[in-house]
Amino acid sequence: MDPINLRLIGSVHACTPDGRSVLPSLRKASAIFAVLALTEGHAVSRRMLANLLWSRNDPAQAMARLRDTLHTLRHSLREATGDTDLVRVTSDRVALRPGSVRTDVDDGGTPEPTEIAAELDGLDPALDEWLAGMRSRFRTPAPAGDRAARTPRRGSVIGVSLLTSIGMPDEGLGVALADEIATSLARMRGLMVISSGSVANAVAAKRDLRAELGLDFLLEGTLLRVGERLRVTVKLVDAASGVVTWTEHFDYDHCDLFAVQQDVAALVAAGLEPEIPIIAAERLPRGGDGGEDAYGLILRAISRIHLLERRSFEEAGELLRRAIALEPEYSPAYSWLALWHVFWVGQGWARDPQASIAKAGEVAEHAVMLDPNDARGLAIAGHVRAFLHRRLEEALPLHERALAINPSLSLAWHLSGVAHAYRGDLEEARRRLVQCRRLAPRDPHSFYADGALIILELLCRNHREAAVIGRRVTQLHPRFSAAYKPYLAALGHLGEKKEAALICRKLLQLEPGFTVREFRATSPFALREHTDHYASGLTLAGVP
Repeated sequence: MDPINLRLIGSVHACTPDGRSVLPSLRKASAIFAVLALTEGHAVSRRMLANLLWSRNDPAQAMARLRDTLHTLRHSLREATGDTDLVRVTSDRVALRPGSVRTDVDDGGTPEPTEIAAELDGLDPALDEWLAGMRSRFRTPAPAGDRAARTPRRGSVIGVSLLTSIGMPDEGLGVALADEIATSLARMRGLMVISSGSVANAVAAKRDLRAELGLDFLLEGTLLRVGERLRVTVKLVDAASGVVTWTEHFDYDHCDLFAVQQDVAALVAAGLEPEIPIIAAERLPRGGDGGEDAYGLILRAISRIHLLERRSFEEAGELLRRAIALEPEYSPAYSWLALWHVFWVGQGWARDPQASIAKAGEVAEHAVMLDPNDARGLAIAGHVRAFLHRRLEEALPLHERALAINPSLSLAWHLSGVAHAYRGDLEEARRRLVQCRRLAPRDPHSFYADGALIILELLCRNHREAAVIGRRVTQLHPRFSAAYKPYLAALGHLGEKKEAALICRKLLQLEPGFTVREFRATSPFALREHTDHYASGLTLAGVP
């Protein structure tokens, strides 16, 4: 069927190629259709649409009105065109069928930005704000016919190759393992996964994988069996250069192949999740305008955040704010900005901590609204509630949902472990933090999780172990001020006055205003005894 023609410049009007109008009279139905068209084929969450068009309503009432309006919109489209698949609706997402709509903007229109969907202004303040961000994308129009120039990247593209079997009685494990790895990787936001079948077909036809499938990376591997031992080796290859950028191997003594399949898939996904953004950031062009779309800006921000150097950290915050301005509907920019604010407050850099805490909550909630199935966004939103807002009972369900969506996400295990430590569930906290380290032992950001282990050992009265971990973390990451505090409290309880004096000076150089009183005022611990134990250790260590 020929695509529907949608007029967005000025008034909003949609018609079939022979001129029959297809939209109902409801302005909000037209607004939904316009929002879906402007997002250029990407699925939009129901919650986002409800918040854009009924932001002043109760959330349940907003979702009910969205459901009714979607029904009206789909009925009108079906009556006018006979097509039942123009607007695709699932339990939590809505999208237009790719290629089903052509807009006057796509056809080379070069309007003033304020003219785009001007008829929708005033429907809802949230929609007004979203349209303002969307219109900013058209201030420098792409060349005529160059639709791809405006299509945003959503992440790196990875293909999963069939694993080569050596000494295996059944080669089916290589196929099954490749499929399981692809499934685990597909749970990660910021990664688009090409199945092993598509990769195998392109390889068999001797076609260029980068040109054929648009790959950034190819994951290859082997299965080697010698007696009762099985070794699985995987490597990540840059599809452009052929350079191996990451590799890992896993050894097993048992023959439970189903368990091996599940375990390897989880470990590969967990290992690649923190690595790929770093590798992808290194592949961005140096200087110039490289990485100036939202995804590229986020990659550049990630590479700066974990340096914990104030100037580059401030640059990371600016990059994330620019990403949001470019693509106001792209949830990862909001979740990373929320985590940025967590560090901003935790490092003692915020001039107005309360304003930063409020902003962290705002952007974290917005990230979840835009994409309620993003495990990373849910985990960060939970941590903001636990660490900054001290609302532990609200944080825990967010962490559980994050782990249900992506059980291979080491950050979700880490932050949920922290929340349980704050609550006083120390054994559960330990289980989760151990799982975090098992999943991603080589995570370049593991110092963040190690900081949580220092707190856990301190609260468990394992002061010697807390000091050992604290010594290691602060030596490797001397600008991570959050690690100095539980390390210092452990030294205080151990009576290590000389070492405590040195560490206290370093901490106060990083956070000159830090005091025991300030710690008590912002302590996230639910149990008074844990706050008292931590604070008394700081006092014994010489913190003013």
